[in-house]
Order: sequence, then structure tokens, then C-alpha cells
Amino acid sequence: MNRSLILLIIMIGWPGVFASASQVPDFALIDQNGRFHQLSRHLDKQAVVLFVYSGACDESKSALPEFLSLQKRFRNAPVSFQVLVADSGETRESLSALSQRHDSAVPFLLDESQLVTDALALGRAAEVLVINPLRNEVMYRGGVGLYEDNPLQQALAANLPGMTSHLHYVVHSIVRGEPFVDNTWSATGAPLALERMRNLRGRTVSYEHEVAPILVERCVSCHRNNGMAPWVMDSHQMVQGWSAMIKETLLTRRMPPGQIDYEFADRYEDVHYISHDEIATLVRWIETGALKGHGENDPLEAVEVAGSVWELGEPDLVIEFPGQKIPATGVLAYTFVPIELGLSEDKWVSAYAFDVGDKTALHHVIVYTQDGRQRRQNASGGGSRTNFGGYAPGREHVVLDEDTGILLRKDMRFMIQFHYTTVGKEIVDRTRLGLYFRDTPPDKVLSRTAVMNGEFVIPAGVREFPVTANTVFSRDTWLYSFAPHMHFRGKHIRFAAVYPDGRRESLLSIPNFQHNWQMVYRLKEPVLLPAGTEIIAEGAFDNSRFNPLNPDPSQEVTWGDQVWDEMFITWMRVSEVQ
Repeated sequence: MNRSLILLIIMIGWPGVFASASQVPDFALIDQNGRFHQLSRHLDKQAVVLFVYSGACDESKSALPEFLSLQKRFRNAPVSFQVLVADSGETRESLSALSQRHDSAVPFLLDESQLVTDALALGRAAEVLVINPLRNEVMYRGGVGLYEDNPLQQALAANLPGMTSHLHYVVHSIVRGEPFVDNTWSATGAPLALERMRNLRGRTVSYEHEVAPILVERCVSCHRNNGMAPWVMDSHQMVQGWSAMIKETLLTRRMPPGQIDYEFADRYEDVHYISHDEIATLVRWIETGALKGHGENDPLEAVEVAGSVWELGEPDLVIEFPGQKIPATGVLAYTFVPIELGLSEDKWVSAYAFDVGDKTALHHVIVYTQDGRQRRQNASGGGSRTNFGGYAPGREHVVLDEDTGILLRKDMRFMIQFHYTTVGKEIVDRTRLGLYFRDTPPDKVLSRTAVMNGEFVIPAGVREFPVTANTVFSRDTWLYSFAPHMHFRGKHIRFAAVYPDGRRESLLSIPNFQHNWQMVYRLKEPVLLPAGTEIIAEGAFDNSRFNPLNPDPSQEVTWGDQVWDEMFITWMRVSEVQ
């Protein structure tokens, strides 16, 4: 900054030159296109620039074109521009239309719970927040400051020809690593009507009657003894002790795990999902001290502890897998073990569940069926086989639709595929499979098929590498579920059906794929796929150093069995129309 500009600032008494930074929490939201955005995923950027938009505010509408033009101007710079929308009257469709009218690629983040807007202390439309994502520090908070030819702007424009706004100057300075005049233009847009937060703050949130029921419904099934979660949610004291972490996982949408895009949540059974109102209730309770009412019983302590390790109840048939000895170190190949079932008659499976011996080492189990003919085909390689089902973290049991079933003929055996990873000590894994049978044959016979792509090559260091796969159904078929599978670099995936008449229907989207949670997404109502229907899977991998799970961003990655390789496959449970 030149000496004359500093003197000018002092003369006119402008406040906040190089103001000290304040902190903001990490957060995540979904944009108008269903894409996931998280502040901490932008560590490759020098700044994340947020603009608060409200269609009810003229100043916001006037400043939006300048904000969008700055994104185009700095599109090759390490800066991310995002629009934050907390207006409950907006939808993804309306924001998508707004984006198209402005011919913009900027993500419009819809904050339906209004929690993120509140956590960032944003109170007015047209307000701007410039954040250093590496340190979660606010570098600038104020208005866009459209150029009005005032003395300060004239002085700044002398060093930045063509300056269009104060925000233009701020971003330009950040990109160049130069100091800048901070906190100069206050945001004068209309106050935001954060009615969700206002209504919540107008009353006391009850742990016993509001918070605990949410935890029981959404969390306790994993946060229980012998559950998948690392701690047990069995009392108010435990929840209060973990309350700061709970708030962080809710703001970043890290929990509940394996969340599908909430626009699809009502279409699927048993999804890991939490509503905007429930998130707001939990966060508000945490912010006010995470307190318990006086003299009232703790609902979490009254939750019945399961008397069995089998979440679905005692199975009709328990299959003990032979113990698998896992060394302390090394790379382990897949292991195949045949299991004789000893059935005296054909059986119809209605559900199955796994009792996993050691969850730290067992990456997955795939169960195949083999009849007599399949055993003889490719006998030296274990025989040919048909996929029955499997286990992966987050997929400990599968319940089939009431009118469906999987046929186990009495001449069949199981071929079990084990995949283990070493964990630094020798262990013996003893896993069991529980089968639940129907009393009568089902109306629809289920089988498994897949949509997959094994031909990709992911370059080293790439942040977003798209991959697609498709399959066409030759016969009329009912579709019941998706079970997508990727490894550490998996980023997001979505599915659509293209029908013979050309109509395209979005079926499922997982905007933040998490390798540690390989879910089954079961439709409440099966989808009829007429003959000729194409199922398309569209996803992406993150092979960059900014992916916290990436084992080695310097390596080119292809399809492979190990977790440091990659896969792009989704199993689908289907039934051909008879």
C-alpha cells in the first residue's frame, strides 16, 4: 500500500485497517445442483468468498451480478466464490433458474436449517464473508462495495485499474498476497428473516422431550454397546460430554453417516438421515449448555439394551465362518472359503445379518451361492458363482421387501470372499452370518446385478475425476435397491434411469460419499424399469492431497482389489417381471 493512500485513510478516519481476524466453524451445504460443499475441502484455495443472497432485498439483487462477474474474473485464481441463501422461500429449482439467468457456474448453497448462516454471524442480505479456509479465519466481512467514485475508491483504483468494487480490490489483494484495507463497506442489505432460528431461540429446548427422542431415532442404533460407533450414547452425561463434537458433525453433515441427498430421503427405507428442524433443535440445545431438566428421568438410560447381538432378532439359521487368522502387517489377498449349508429343502431368504468378529480388520465379506453345476465350472478357480449379498461397514444387515425373497436351493453352498486389512497386531476374526427365512414363496424372486466401470485411470493429484457407468435392462424389471461401492478416493455418486421413451428420472444421489460407510439404499416402492431402460451412474474421485483419506495423491490409480486401488461398482437388487 502506498504512503499517500495510508495518509488518505487516516485523514478520512476509515476504521478497521488490517483488522484482526475472527474464527468461523467448518460447515457443509448442498448447492442448487445437489453438489456437496464443505469449507475444509477448500484447503487448496487462498480464500472462500461467500455472498448472502435474498430475492427480497434490492441491494442483494443489485450486487449479485458484480459478485458473479468477479468469479469469472478470478476463475483461474485459487479463490472459491459461493452464494449463501437462507431464505426459506427459495428452492433448488428457483436457485438453479436464477443461476441460469445469470449464466453462472457459482454454487448457490441453500441453508434450509439456517444454522450455517447463524453460525457465521451473518445478519443481512448482500453481506460478504471472505474466509481463509486453512485457518478458518475471516479476512473480510462487509459489503460488496460497488464502485461509486468516492475518494477512497479513487485512491484504491489508482493501484488497481478497472476496479469495479471494494470486494474486487480485496480479492485482488489476497491473490497477490498484499495487505488491504479491511472492514470499510458495511453491509446495508435487508436484515435476514431467519425465522427458524428466531422461533427456536424464543423457547427452551427440552432434553427429555425433544433432544433425547431425536437421538434415539437417529443415533442410538449405532451409538450402542457392540454398535458401529466409537462411543455409546447411553446417558445425558455422555451426550453432554460429546456435545461439541456432535455440533461439529452436524454442521459439516458428517453425521449421520452415508447421508443421501435429503431431497431423496422420503423415497428410501432405513436411511441415515436427520431433518433440518432436528439439526436446529440439537444445535440450539448444545449452544445453551446441553442441559438436562431437573428431577426428570433420562430417556437414554431407559433405552432397552438388546438381549442379542442380532439386531433383527435370532436368525433361523446361523452360519459360523471358519476363524480367519490375520497377520500384524502385510498386504492380504482376497480369501475364498466354501461353506456347506446342509439344507434339507429349498428356502426363501427374507433378510440376513452379519455378526462381525473384528470390525477393525474386516474390510468386506461377499457371499456367493453355488449350485452343483457352478461348482464344476471353473473348478480350479473355486467354481463360478452368483452374488447373494455382503457386508461392508454400515451394511451389517439387509431386510428385503415383504413380497420378495432370495431362493436358496438345497443343493447350494456358499462361497465366502473375505477381504482383510492388517492393523498392526495379529488377530483372529470370527464372523457369523444369520439367515431369516420366509414361510411361503414370495411373489417376486430377487437377484443381484451391477452397474460398473473398471476401465478408468485416475491421474495423480486430480481433485475431481468423473467416472460414469451404465447398464441396459433387456426385460421388464423391478428395481429395489442400490449398494454403491468406491474406495478412499470416492467423492460423490448419483443414479438416473433413462426410459425407452427418452424420459430421464433421477433416482438417488449421495453427494458426500464416505468409504467407511458402504450403505444399502432400499426404495420404499420399487421402480418398474421397462425393457430397454438404461441405468446411469455418474460419480467422481478425489485423488488430490486435499482428500484427507487419500493414501497417496502422487500415484495414478486404476481398478484394483485393495483399498488403495479404486472401484466404481454399484450392486442393485432387482426382480424380472414374470
